[in-house]
Amino acid sequence: MSAPSSPQVRSAQPADAFLAALLLNSTQEPHFQATARKLAERFAAPEHGYVVSETAGQVSGLGSLWLPDFHPSHAWVGLHLHPDHHADAAALLEFLAAQARAAGRSHLWASVREDYLPAWPDLPALGFREVHRTFGGGFHLRDWQVNTGALEAALTARHYRLTPAAPFQHDARLTELYALTRQDQVTAPPTIDPAAEALTDEDALWNAAWLAWHGETLVGLALPERSRLHAWNAVLVVHPEHRRQGLATALLAQVARSLQAGGLSFLNVAGSKRDAAYLGVLRRLGANIEPDWVAWEREA
Repeated sequence: MSAPSSPQVRSAQPADAFLAALLLNSTQEPHFQATARKLAERFAAPEHGYVVSETAGQVSGLGSLWLPDFHPSHAWVGLHLHPDHHADAAALLEFLAAQARAAGRSHLWASVREDYLPAWPDLPALGFREVHRTFGGGFHLRDWQVNTGALEAALTARHYRLTPAAPFQHDARLTELYALTRQDQVTAPPTIDPAAEALTDEDALWNAAWLAWHGETLVGLALPERSRLHAWNAVLVVHPEHRRQGLATALLAQVARSLQAGGLSFLNVAGSKRDAAYLGVLRRLGANIEPDWVAWEREA
């Protein structure tokens, strides 16, 4: 039996950079090894939804297919290719599309963070069209501080006041305000669904919720909910006749302070990029807004 040949050793070249990054991460980043283990477990299962493309016996791309129940006409795809093999994307995508059609899905869907797009193949060239953009982010409450004193003083001068919402949890005026404003929510299905038909107490954090009043008229509500990221900004509504006064900003600031005082470290936010008013509130209060998630669609 012949001895294994010694590897050739040479100086690294620019063309080696992509594989070099993988090798560096495999030895320095704990999440790299954890991800590899999880993928190995997934690949060992039947119908795991992953395929690879090969070039000259070497894996050059990874594709994924997901058939979510909440998006029954669509198959969600991932296209992860070596930068030298983006031309393989068409073959990889057609294989996934055939699987989607066999599963009864009429459309393909891809959701890609904006700053990841340069690493993806050219989606418009593959027949995808941009559908919408959404954003995520939130408030890291441990160190968060914003002074809204001047805003609150101006609101007081205009006969507005803010109060904790918990004492009014079952007040009919809450239901009326929510019903009046529900249709105003900017949606981006399936990422940002239409608002629920009614307020719910499930997961609601009423001890951190706040109301806005004009005299004795209820004009605003901010209601967070429990989430896996501590808290989620679930409801933030202002009566149409009382908008552009700063009420949403003042209400959300009070919610953040209440959550902060209760020991929660993060308030998660998300929305449609078209919702300029909500984005303005978040930026005024110093929320960390991540790059957009861009949704793409094409026929299967």
